Amino acid sequence: MRHGETDYHVEKRLVGRKDVSINETGREQARRAGEYFDGVELSAIYCSPLKRCRETAQPVADNKGLEVQVMDGLIEVEMGEWDGQLVKDLFLNDKELLTAWMRNPSSVTLPGGEDFGAVRDRTALAMEEITRRHAQDGAVLVVSHGGPIRTIICQTLKMDIDNMLRIEIDLASISSIAFFEGGIAKSGIVSLVNDTSHLKQ
Repeated sequence: MRHGETDYHVEKRLVGRKDVSINETGREQARRAGEYFDGVELSAIYCSPLKRCRETAQPVADNKGLEVQVMDGLIEVEMGEWDGQLVKDLFLNDKELLTAWMRNPSSVTLPGGEDFGAVRDRTALAMEEITRRHAQDGAVLVVSHGGPIRTIICQTLKMDIDNMLRIEIDLASISSIAFFEGGIAKSGIVSLVNDTSHLKQ
């Protein structure tokens, strides 16, 4: 699940490692996500260390009586100098690099930040650890960010991450990957992408 809305999203700013909280809409999204999982037996809940993910995961954890386990590998891309900037300003001041990054996110390093190749590698390690811990369990909830979730889906589909922005991952959306022996990299099956039905009730 992607985290809920923050004021940065409303203002159309890029948000990477800036540790902003979810806003009122985000809290409602988190509450509805908690209800979404009412009928789902969860073995564990993992999330990025950033507040917006922990705050989104907490209502589900409270409903299930589970502890949210923070995993650093699930953190959002380091956006460096772009973090917190208005998207419209980036198009005005840094359009060439922004366009290149959107076309080739695996190989374009953001100013003072990282490329999505690095995000892919660390999210793959995080998911390998999670699936190893829960190989015989039922469902596990992972709360992260748009970038890492896209790279996880790309890894499952054996899809080049330079095409990752073709996958829509809305705020507070839910995607699902089934895995068998060998974990996501070897046996993953994408069964759901970007479900927002719980937000439209």
